[in-house]
Amino acid sequence: MVIASIIICAILAYYFAVFIQNKKVGYSLTAIFIIMFIGSIVLLVSNEYSHFGMEKVTSEKTIQIQTVQKGSNVLLYKELGTSGDENVYVYRTPETEKAKNPNHTKADLNVTNKVKKGSSSNTLTKKTTRWEYKNGFYSFLFSISGNNKEFIKQSNTFHVGNDWLVLSTTQAAKLSKELKSKKVQAQMKTEGEAYIKAAVTKAMTVNPSMSSAQQKQVMQQAQKEFKAQAMAKVVEEVTK
Repeated sequence: MVIASIIICAILAYYFAVFIQNKKVGYSLTAIFIIMFIGSIVLLVSNEYSHFGMEKVTSEKTIQIQTVQKGSNVLLYKELGTSGDENVYVYRTPETEKAKNPNHTKADLNVTNKVKKGSSSNTLTKKTTRWEYKNGFYSFLFSISGNNKEFIKQSNTFHVGNDWLVLSTTQAAKLSKELKSKKVQAQMKTEGEAYIKAAVTKAMTVNPSMSSAQQKQVMQQAQKEFKAQAMAKVVEEVTK
């Protein structure tokens, strides 16, 4: 509507200045429409650069997420800058579990990402702030500018369990290579067997009359503990 007003005021100002025989009336009307013309331009510029008639509106959305690497609890990110402010996190949702391409956060300086561990569910909370018109009047006045719902900023918070790893794609590739190494696998097997044997021996010392079922339970717990420790050690190596 403002753009239409600018065009109409310019045409009318020219018409009254040139074609009205009574110059006093013509110039008076011309002055009025020139003022309206300038006022409309000021409003348009104020809307474009100062978001006149608009307000910041923040929306929040929480979605379930899944890892992009099946069989492991890993949240991956791609490093795009040296400061880490532009890292792009890669994930899937139940809807995109079998899709060709995974989901990812936006690569933008106005987008911040953080990860919080200790959650019982794996979710992503998005808080997005946009410029929106205050009411229908301003929308009618400036809608032709096409700046409604203009993006301002977004904060993404990933809530994952303590057992999740947060790795860059480069670190994940190194980790995968390490875990497939025959030398590492042999070492983990040897150390794992020794760890489990020591755990059972210690438990039997405390309770010599342990049943086979209880011994099995101790072995399973020891195996779980060793696996977590061994993984943490390998992760520490590849993230140095």
